[in-house]
Amino acid sequence: MGEILIYNLENQADAKLKMLCRKMNIGSRSVQSSEYGFTLGYLLGLSDNGGQKPAEDFDEPMLYISGLSGGMLNLFLDQLRRNKLIIPLKAVQTESNLAFTSSELYRELCAEREAFRKGMKAHTPDEG
Repeated sequence: MGEILIYNLENQADAKLKMLCRKMNIGSRSVQSSEYGFTLGYLLGLSDNGGQKPAEDFDEPMLYISGLSGGMLNLFLDQLRRNKLIIPLKAVQTESNLAFTSSELYRELCAEREAFRKGMKAHTPDEG
């Protein structure tokens, strides 16, 4: 089945998310900052070579979702909302991002969020 890598959740939210994952038969684990330099593939046990790189620390909550198909992914995301687990930075496993480290994924998600924000502002109708 799938697995969720969890970053920087407060204890109560972390426990709530892990309980949700257990109910849905999804594996989950919290990633420690000392592991941020390993590739996501290595953290998931999909690669033997972690290739640890220097990593930047970050403290914003983030999820990396691995191995969930469309219907199960939608159900998981719906359950996050229903359980009021608000985690804006989420990524789904792709062939290319498995080689990212946690720090690289975090930077990528922040860059995408910023581009989205700028795009949204650019399309805001003029008031007048």
